[in-house]
Amino acid sequence: MQTDTHAKLQKIKKVSIIFRVICRGLLALVTLLGLCCVVCVAFGVGGINYDNVIFQTAELPLGHRLILGAVTALAFGVLFKCFYHLHRLFGNYSRGEIFTRESVGQLRQFGIACLLWGVMNFLWVLSLAISAHPAKTFQGHADSLAIGTIIIVIAWFMDMAVDLREENELTI
Repeated sequence: MQTDTHAKLQKIKKVSIIFRVICRGLLALVTLLGLCCVVCVAFGVGGINYDNVIFQTAELPLGHRLILGAVTALAFGVLFKCFYHLHRLFGNYSRGEIFTRESVGQLRQFGIACLLWGVMNFLWVLSLAISAHPAKTFQGHADSLAIGTIIIVIAWFMDMAVDLREENELTI
C-alpha cells in the first residue's frame, strides 16, 4: 500500500513539473502578447482581433489611446496573474505539497484571478468597442467568471480538508 501511494505521488510530481513548464511558457506568451497589444492600442499601429472583429485605434486622440493602453495592460496583467498562481500551484505539487495551506492559497488566488480576468476582459473589449468609430458590438463571455467561482469553492473545500487532516494528525 505504501509503495502504491509513493508511485502515485511520483506521478503527480512528474505531471506537475510538465504543467509548470507549460505555465512558464504561457507566462512568456501572455507577456509578449500583452506588450504587443499595448503597443498596438497606444500607438495606433495595427489592430486587435477579438471574435473576428478588428479594433483599430489609429484615428483616436493620443490621450484616448493611452487610456486604452492602460486598460489593455491591466487586462493582460490580470491574465498574467492567473498563470502565475497556476505556475506556483504546480510548483507546490511538484514538491509533493498537495494538501497544504500554501497550495490552497495558490488555488484560491488562481480562482480570484479568473474572476478578475472575466471582469477585465469584459471592460477591455467594452472600452475598445466604445472607442471604435462607429462603435462596434461584441459578444461577452462569462465562462471565466463561472470557472473562477467554482475554483474558489473548491479551494474552500480543500481548506476544510487541510483543517481535518491537521486535526487528525494531532489526535493520532
